[in-house]
Amino acid sequence: MIAAEVIFFDDNGNFEADTTDKELSERLEHVERAVTPGIYGSRHDGTVKTFSRGGSDVTGSIVAKAIHADLYENWTDVSGMLVTDPRIVDNPAVIETITYKELPELGLIMGATVLHEDAIFPLRQERYPESIIRNTNRPQDKGTVLVESTCYKPAYTITGIAGRKGFASINIEKDMMNSEIGFGRKVLQVFEDNGLSFEHMPSGIDTLTVYVHQSEFEEKEQNIISGLHRAVAPDAIDLEADLALIAVVGRGMRRN
Repeated sequence: MIAAEVIFFDDNGNFEADTTDKELSERLEHVERAVTPGIYGSRHDGTVKTFSRGGSDVTGSIVAKAIHADLYENWTDVSGMLVTDPRIVDNPAVIETITYKELPELGLIMGATVLHEDAIFPLRQERYPESIIRNTNRPQDKGTVLVESTCYKPAYTITGIAGRKGFASINIEKDMMNSEIGFGRKVLQVFEDNGLSFEHMPSGIDTLTVYVHQSEFEEKEQNIISGLHRAVAPDAIDLEADLALIAVVGRGMRRN
């Protein structure tokens, strides 16, 4: 089956999920076995549009959703999700079971990119079919099972640890900010007005810190600082660069 005939993008290159799902469902309804090339689809004018790197993961999950699959196996070059980065820790263990709620923290947010981030959403929309990440070069390995929820007791309190570099922090100080209604909204409005999303935002009684991707922030740094002064009149704003964020994820953590 030709991917360009069943996977569609609009003229701006945005994936058209509903149109694709309808066409794939109809084409595959009475097909016992099908081979669908990954990575690409087509725009309305017939030109080919590719997904980003790792797009075959996305294609697989789109097909799994369209046929209402009970199981989606993603065959790759590793034996599943690892508990941490093998470039930092030697021979980290494979995560046997992980939920769709845990996976975004390790994968989408923190960069553990065994499974393409866009592949998660079709699976979640299909009420979480069971998925397995398997190793093409080691088919005997069990891999990592992805599930909606499970009574399975994890072997360790922490399921996994992941991190990503390249962040900057904007620390905003103002006495009694916690009693000022709408303070956080006004701060985030400045970032929104400058087309910048935030990654993390811890706060205290008199402080609020916004973490953003440094490469995106640097171009708009002074506009954002002046915007914050106008919006919330802080006592001080302090910037820090070259930071990393670390995520620690695990079902066992809530009881320990």
